[in-house]
Amino acid sequence: MKVINVELSVKPGMQKDYEAFIDDLVTGSRNEAGNISYNHFKKLHSDTEYEIIEHWKDADAVESHNGTPHFQKFLAGVGDFLTEDPVIIRMDYNE
Repeated sequence: MKVINVELSVKPGMQKDYEAFIDDLVTGSRNEAGNISYNHFKKLHSDTEYEIIEHWKDADAVESHNGTPHFQKFLAGVGDFLTEDPVIIRMDYNE
């Protein structure tokens, strides 16, 4: 299984617009073949820090996800909402 955590720092005052923007990514990703779970969280004690936690069946599922229209839309537009580049942590989980 592939696990990906993405930390996102959103510009103050843009949280509502960001949350509406990210909804397409979350909804679309959850419906993909090979997706085990896809969740978006606001960090505790912060108004502007968010995290995406993704679980994928395998590397092929991640590669397929990266080519989807909702992910490409995310890549093209997320920078408008962020104060810094996302921090991405990729992990393998073998049961």
